[in-house]
Amino acid sequence: MTEDPDRILLQSIAEGDEKALRELMLRHQEKLFHFAYRFVLNESDAAEIVSETFVRVHRKASQFRPRAKVRTWIDTIAGNLCRDHQRREKRRRFFSLFSSSNGNEGDEGFSLLDKIPAKDLPADEDLLRTETHGRLLQQIHSLPTKLKIPFILHILEEHSQRECAEILKVSEKTVETRIYRARKRLQEALSDQHIPNNP
Repeated sequence: MTEDPDRILLQSIAEGDEKALRELMLRHQEKLFHFAYRFVLNESDAAEIVSETFVRVHRKASQFRPRAKVRTWIDTIAGNLCRDHQRREKRRRFFSLFSSSNGNEGDEGFSLLDKIPAKDLPADEDLLRTETHGRLLQQIHSLPTKLKIPFILHILEEHSQRECAEILKVSEKTVETRIYRARKRLQEALSDQHIPNNP
C-alpha cells in the first residue's frame, strides 16, 4: 500500500509545526473550497467552512488514526461542517419568517477568498451564467443532505464510491443507492436536461 504523503504532515502538525499545517492547506484548500461551494453556493460561507475545517484539523491532528487517507479524514470534517451549515440556515430561514427586522448582516472577508478568487472556480461559476446549468446547480443544492453529499463527492468531485463510503461512514451500497436516488430526483426536476453519469 502506498504511503499517504499527508500523514507525515499531520504528524508534524500534531507536534505543533505550523509550517506543516500551511503545507497541508496548500495541498487541499482549493479542492475543499470547490466542494463546499457546490454545497452552499456562497463563496464566503464556503471559505468559512474551509477555514474551520483546517482549524479542526489542527486541533485534532493528534487524534487521527490511520484507518483511511488523511484527505478522506479532512473531507469527512468538511462534510460535517457543510451539514451543520445547512441545519443553521434552515433554522435561520424558519425564524426569519417571524421576524420583522430587515437588517443586513455584515459580510466579513476571508483571506481564503483572496487565495481562491471566484474566477478560479471550475466550470460551476461559468455554468451559473447560463439558465440551464444554473437550474441544475440549484436543484443539486436543494437535494436532501444525505443525497447531496454523496452526489457531489462522487459525480462532481470524482471520489470513488469506496472513498465516499469512508467519508460518510456508510456502506458502498448505500452510497450507490443515494447517488441513484439523487440522480432520479434531478432527472425529475430537470426532465429536459442531461444529468451527469458516473465518471
